[in-house]
Amino acid sequence: MTTAEVDSVQVRILDAGAQLFVEQGYHGLSMREIAEAVGISKAGLYYHFQDKEQLFLAILNRCMDQLEAALIASQPAGIGVRAEIAAILQAIFAQPPHQRALMRVASNELTHLTAQAQAQFGQRYYTQFIGRIEATLRNAVERGELRALDSHLTTWILLGMAYPFFTPDATRGTLESQATIAAILGVFCDGLLKH
Repeated sequence: MTTAEVDSVQVRILDAGAQLFVEQGYHGLSMREIAEAVGISKAGLYYHFQDKEQLFLAILNRCMDQLEAALIASQPAGIGVRAEIAAILQAIFAQPPHQRALMRVASNELTHLTAQAQAQFGQRYYTQFIGRIEATLRNAVERGELRALDSHLTTWILLGMAYPFFTPDATRGTLESQATIAAILGVFCDGLLKH
């Protein structure tokens, strides 16, 4: 097999595995099912990934890399905190539905992995995703745009509002995503009380 062929098979494995992990969860999925979905033998699958944990981590790491790239591309400086938060939400909602769903699967299924794998992915999740949002909110506090609240806590509040939409529902279109983002922004930035 050439390097290009190996890379092509690995991409197919990652794509199929991501879809199947979203649909069936970590424990509900076998390596045999992934191999069948890709159209390779189980031995061929093990040639690329030594076990299900390694494959799951590779899928999650690819998801984090793609999300981080989207967050970096969406974050022009000096546009104000509301626009920065909107850009973060846009970057998240612009991910394909199964990519958003993988973030949800990761939080639900990570406990099935070894402690070392959990720590490895947890660090990456913080560095590439949570930490970026925290920094945005912390900088807004320092600029006087947000009240002086704990940036870690406010990050989780913001993500808690978005989390229910991290599902593989393909019926949600761009317009619905825009309405959801506008509603989250309104509640997060303005609150619900009439002024």
